[in-house]
Amino acid sequence: MFNTLGLKDWLEFLINTSREVCSAIRPIIGSASASEVVGKGAGGDWTLKIDKLAEDFIINSLKKKNTSCIVVSEELGIMEIGSKPDVYIVIDSIDGTTNAIRGVPFFCTSIAMSKGNSIKDVDVGVVLNLSDGTIFYAKRGKGAYMNDRKIKTSDRALLEDAVIGIDFSKADEKVITRLMPLFRKVRHIRHFGANALEICYVASGFIDAFVDVRSMLRVTDIAASYIILKESGGLILTPDGKELDYILEPTQKVSFIAASNPIIYDNILKITELGK
Repeated sequence: MFNTLGLKDWLEFLINTSREVCSAIRPIIGSASASEVVGKGAGGDWTLKIDKLAEDFIINSLKKKNTSCIVVSEELGIMEIGSKPDVYIVIDSIDGTTNAIRGVPFFCTSIAMSKGNSIKDVDVGVVLNLSDGTIFYAKRGKGAYMNDRKIKTSDRALLEDAVIGIDFSKADEKVITRLMPLFRKVRHIRHFGANALEICYVASGFIDAFVDVRSMLRVTDIAASYIILKESGGLILTPDGKELDYILEPTQKVSFIAASNPIIYDNILKITELGK
C-alpha cells in the first residue's frame, strides 16, 4: 500500500496533488459560482462550491493512489480510506475562501500527513498559494522550502521594527484589550486573510510573527504550516508557552503565537501578557 512508503513519497504526492488542485479550481476563482453554498462542513461553516471542488479533487487523488489513511477535513469531517489506515491526512482544501471568491490573490490549499492523531505528530506539510502557484513544504528533519529554495525565519527581535500578522476577526473584547499594547507598539501590522499562508510567511522570513489567540481557528487550518514553520527554525506555541498538542479533529479549535525566534515570542508575551 502507498502508506507504507516513506516521507519523501508522501511529500511528492502532496505537492503534486496541491498543484493539480490549483489547475482544477482556476476556472472559477473570483466567479459568482465559486461562492455557491453546497452544504455545511463538519467544522460548522457553510461549504462553498470552490471548497467542495478542491476537497473532492484531493479525496479522489488519495483513492486513486490506493492509499490507506484517515482523512481529517474541515468540510468532510473524518473518513477512512482503504483498510487498516495508519496515517492521517489533514486537509484544508481552501484556506482564505473569502479571498478566493473575491479574487484577492492570497488563498491556499493546505495538506499535512501525520503518523499520529495530534498536530505534534505531523511529519509532512504542503501549503500552496492557489493564486500564483508558490509552494511551501517540509518534512520532519529535512528543513522547509519555498519553490525548492530552503527557507529560514528572520532574526528580527525588536517589536518596533517587526512585521507582525494578527487575526482579530470576531475576537471578543477581552482578546482585543490584551492585544492593544501590541497594536500601539508595532508599526507594521498585517493580516492577509489566509492563516496557513501567513504562518508560512513567518517561516520564510517575510514577516516576523503571526498571532491568533481567538480560539476560533481550527487545527485543520494550520496542520501543514505547523511543520513548515518548525522546520524553518521558527516556533509555534500556545500563549502560555506550551507546545501545540491539539487532536486532529475538524472541530478542534486552536490558539497560538507563531514566531520567527524565541526573543520576539517572549517580547510579544511580555507586552500583551497573553500567557497570564
